[in-house]
Amino acid sequence: MNTTHPSQLATRAATAGAAAPNGNAGQHAGMPLVGLMVRPFPEPGPTIRTAMEQLQQASVEPPADEEALRELAQMPRPWDPGTCTGLMRTELWAWLDLVAMWVNEQHLWNVTRPGIPECWPAHPHLVHDLAVLACSRYYTSFAINPAALEDWHRYGLPGFLERIKDRLGDACQPGKHQPRPRRERDEAHAANPVRRGRRQRYRDDVDRAGELAAIQPAGPITQETPRPGEPGPDDYHERW
Repeated sequence: MNTTHPSQLATRAATAGAAAPNGNAGQHAGMPLVGLMVRPFPEPGPTIRTAMEQLQQASVEPPADEEALRELAQMPRPWDPGTCTGLMRTELWAWLDLVAMWVNEQHLWNVTRPGIPECWPAHPHLVHDLAVLACSRYYTSFAINPAALEDWHRYGLPGFLERIKDRLGDACQPGKHQPRPRRERDEAHAANPVRRGRRQRYRDDVDRAGELAAIQPAGPITQETPRPGEPGPDDYHERW
């Protein structure tokens, strides 16, 4: 049984086609003959392919064993870069770089949409979005009809490009990366004094909700106490 992924077959065909001699050099009907009319979607590295195939299989046939379910929940998701480490993370950045170039070259024509800037690694919002776009496009190659790919063309890609336009505007032109305009706001939001104020507000709210629940006939609100060794609400703030 052939287990080669369709994107791998397409890449090999494209490589063979590019290497073949072209006896029709020149112009025809005003169009330059430059080889392939379209190029295949870049294939991810083997670590990412294996993980995505396992996750796809689990979505079709979820494991019944509790231990297997726990392992599945802990698996890194390539569409969520923050879960990836080591070799998978290395492969992910290389793959997303190819996908960014492929999207710009294969799906954009004029400059009314900015496309994916070359400085996309400096934009966390683009890193998150591009990973989802790439993985959803890769999964369409498992489909046996064009519906999933049509949805990607109709909804996934346009939504992605519209978010770029909305968030970047005319910023980050070729060779002109601009620092994050909202940096001062984010630093102010994360400053320790204001974080302490928010935590106090959260505690006041929880205390007040408990007081209200105690005088209402609906019954008490139970709250699970963290077990020994488990982080409490304040611990999460300290770790951020």
